[in-house]
Amino acid sequence: MLKIPLIPYPFAGEARPCPLCGADEAISLSRWDRRLKPLPQVKCARCSLIRHAAMPTEAELTEYYRASYRSDYQNMRDGPSARHIAKRRIEAARRLEALARHLPSHASMIDFGCGSGEFVEAAMSQGFSAAGFEPGADYATYASQTRGLPVENCGWQDYAPPPNRADAVTSFHVFEHLTDPVSAMRRIGSWLKPDGLAYIEVPNMAKALYKGFGCLHMAHTIGFGRYSLELLGAMADMAVVEVIDGFDIGIIFKPGTPRDIDEIMADARQELEEWTQPKVHRQYFTYTLGKLTGHRPAALNK
Repeated sequence: MLKIPLIPYPFAGEARPCPLCGADEAISLSRWDRRLKPLPQVKCARCSLIRHAAMPTEAELTEYYRASYRSDYQNMRDGPSARHIAKRRIEAARRLEALARHLPSHASMIDFGCGSGEFVEAAMSQGFSAAGFEPGADYATYASQTRGLPVENCGWQDYAPPPNRADAVTSFHVFEHLTDPVSAMRRIGSWLKPDGLAYIEVPNMAKALYKGFGCLHMAHTIGFGRYSLELLGAMADMAVVEVIDGFDIGIIFKPGTPRDIDEIMADARQELEEWTQPKVHRQYFTYTLGKLTGHRPAALNK
């Protein structure tokens, strides 16, 4: 049922204000997701965060990630595949290199939503003290029992961090799955030392419009650009240390005074101003036709 086009997802959801800035006004983007299932999407008129028009409840989301997410989106039922592990190890090495130059040797780290534990493993192999948590039971079990890593099976609301605050908290491709990102970011701040760092990476919606609503799906409840990600940090009293801008967007934050919030939101609106319903629909069909004909555009069609 989760993958059959036109049939709604089995989630009631609920209409809410923007989970990033709290604004009520939203701009309609699409009625559909990439599976051609009805899933209305909107963009916040104030900060341009992209989100489901009706957000899953916390109970619905918790059950989905506990029982269905890996099999639904990655076709994995019994833990990670060898291909998945190899890919994640390459990504972990890249991310660790970006973060490590800002940290002392033997720094302590917590990986928020650590999946099968490749970043925790990479950090430990470089002499860092690292631990993590993962809500998906299969991946957490693989990391803790098969790999012997200090990984707990829980969500961010239930995680009990080590007694000493961490030098860094990392979270890679997790925040786009949340419904209360500001509370989660503030929780990260509470785990950090006063001079600690938070490294957050998410898909960059500013670079995904060429797919139209082909880049929208149920598991990604919210979508960030570079500036809405900066705004997330600002809402938790964090300032930008470094922006890692690739196809995905990553920002290393530190506790401190951020840029003016109104300026950040103005930048966010400008960055995603081309996200309109006509373009989202048009780009989906352009992208789909391109796949069928063997041409996959690397940039937006103006």
